Amino acid sequence: MKDHYQVQSLNYGKIETLTYGKRTFQSAIRKASTDEPVFLSKVGLAGDEQAYKDHGGVDKALCLYPYDHYDYWNNIIQNPVKTALFGENITSVGLTEKNAHIGDVFAFGESIIQVSEPRNPCYKLAAKYEVPDIVVKMRDTGYTGFLFRVLKEGIVSVQDDLTLLEKDPHEVSISRVNDVKFKDRFNKEKLDRVLQAEALSTSLREVLLKQFRSE
Repeated sequence: MKDHYQVQSLNYGKIETLTYGKRTFQSAIRKASTDEPVFLSKVGLAGDEQAYKDHGGVDKALCLYPYDHYDYWNNIIQNPVKTALFGENITSVGLTEKNAHIGDVFAFGESIIQVSEPRNPCYKLAAKYEVPDIVVKMRDTGYTGFLFRVLKEGIVSVQDDLTLLEKDPHEVSISRVNDVKFKDRFNKEKLDRVLQAEALSTSLREVLLKQFRSE
């Protein structure tokens, strides 16, 4: 795992009422990139909004999606956007679900951020791109992206790299978490390994604990 990862774009958006096909809903999924410095607080980028309670919050302050996966989706999505393809705040290069671990700590501009959980793909992505099985594809490929909590607030910009400060000793990758979330859901050995990651978000820990305790 290298120490520095380029930020391709930094994105934020306002809540809108959107209609895609037969669905109308509120969302801030249409994020725009910015070249200007932005303040990153404990609950996210200044000016960024989330429409629902399951989005955002201190464990889900910042969403990253790897630019490395864009080529894959370009073959599936018609007229894909060039930035914030999945409404992510950070589009980065080289940091993916395979080499990002729950609890890894990064410097980003003046801020310090920590990986907390995989991004949970939702129906809005299917509606936006008119690809009914896009959520299934994200789960099957593991190309979900992931979320951060903010340990230290500060000014960030697209010119700032993500710099690894501390690799979590448990080394539970986002890919490993996705495996127990979407595929091998009742493998107690795998679940136990994931649950050892102390920095796992509170909400996801509760879900995985229920899976672990089920017969």
